[in-house]
Amino acid sequence: MHPEEAVRQLEYAIDASLDEEGQRSAAGYRPTFERVAERADGAAVYALAGDLTTDVVDGNRPSPAEAAAAADRVLRDRAYTDGGQ
Repeated sequence: MHPEEAVRQLEYAIDASLDEEGQRSAAGYRPTFERVAERADGAAVYALAGDLTTDVVDGNRPSPAEAAAAADRVLRDRAYTDGGQ
């Protein structure tokens, strides 16, 4: 998954789950998705998008710091499972 697609997925989840405009809210996560894409691959971006979307569907909107922490977890988990490649 590309960062733009991940942002779009969050836009839809925010629009459907929270009383916020998804396009404006989700745009703040783009740098986090781009960082994950630079350090890993599309599967890692997809994993992060899934984690953040689950939070949104549960009624929460992760802060930028929470999104960054989730990204760090995804990157760390990928390093342990795929030899860091």
